[in-house]
Amino acid sequence: MDKRRLGRTNLMMSQVGFGSTWIAELPKPQAIEVIQCAFELGFNYFDTARWDGDSEEKIGQALQTKKRDQCIIATKTGNRTKRESLQDLMVSLKNLQTDCVDILQLHGIDDEKTLNKAMGEDGVLQTCKQAQREGHTKFIGITGHKPRVLTKAITTGEFDTVLVPLNVVTPQALEELIPTAKKHDVGVVIMKSLSVKTSNLITCLYQPSLSLISQEEEEIKTLLGQTTQEQVSSALQYVLDQDVSGVIAGFKSIAEVETAANAANQYHNSAPKKHNRFSFELGNYCRDCGLCMPCPNNINIPAILRFQMLHDIYGLENWAKKRYGGLEVKAEKCEHCGQCIQKCPYNLPIESKLEKAKQELTE
Repeated sequence: MDKRRLGRTNLMMSQVGFGSTWIAELPKPQAIEVIQCAFELGFNYFDTARWDGDSEEKIGQALQTKKRDQCIIATKTGNRTKRESLQDLMVSLKNLQTDCVDILQLHGIDDEKTLNKAMGEDGVLQTCKQAQREGHTKFIGITGHKPRVLTKAITTGEFDTVLVPLNVVTPQALEELIPTAKKHDVGVVIMKSLSVKTSNLITCLYQPSLSLISQEEEEIKTLLGQTTQEQVSSALQYVLDQDVSGVIAGFKSIAEVETAANAANQYHNSAPKKHNRFSFELGNYCRDCGLCMPCPNNINIPAILRFQMLHDIYGLENWAKKRYGGLEVKAEKCEHCGQCIQKCPYNLPIESKLEKAKQELTE
């Protein structure tokens, strides 16, 4: 599998890396087989987290029989203070059966308050710096779901890598974050290329509510392809067409690993851009920054605007109506108080957008 430079780390990561979330659900022998299969097929980037069940232990055991210097291991701590995150690190090193990880990441930094706490005098960043001084990590990264917050983080110069969602229906990272990362030579790794958050603002704890790989959603098949291989190839190649170092995906089986490996091996950096049909300017659409929230009437504004955007751009009419219909509070509860408009950093006409959604998304 082709490799790409991971920003100023100068590590060379496989175009598709291994995300560990789902292997926590597998029996250990099966999980180890899946991980080792990925290694044999050219995956050299393995991303895990202290809170991903027993994923660290499974990766640690699976890669002990491989050449450690051929693997890039990235883990994360979700704690925000120095003391708690230092405890996380010690457990992670034990689980991974190593004295040093390649990248230690601040996990799920999704608002500026959390970022400021994490970077404070008693914050998790201090743990990462100490770990770097003591040889327990080579580089420091940050992860999150809000490109606006991550952009602010990487401009501080404290982070070598950033992990962020990007896919054909979630292009927000392309607007500011990825150009800023390139300017600062920060390695960009993409997550959720095959699934996307659509309604839950608690971004660290959600189950993806839109799978881009679906045998049930005919509209998704129209968008990406009729077969699983076509869908995976379209989704991964769209991401690889961007100015990123690589993409990680979560796997539950050898068959899934083989499908992703095939998609990666079919992709060539020199190939012409094939996915212009997925390109659109965010312009007057929501960036999902969440700053308009909370709504005094408990309307989930970002979710509704996301449904409306996908309805407009990709014609996901039935899908959008179904998700909108599942919300407890609909757009009709808007009382035009104007608070969301005042808080929106992009000056979007939110109230008129909610009115449009009410008209077009109501069954």
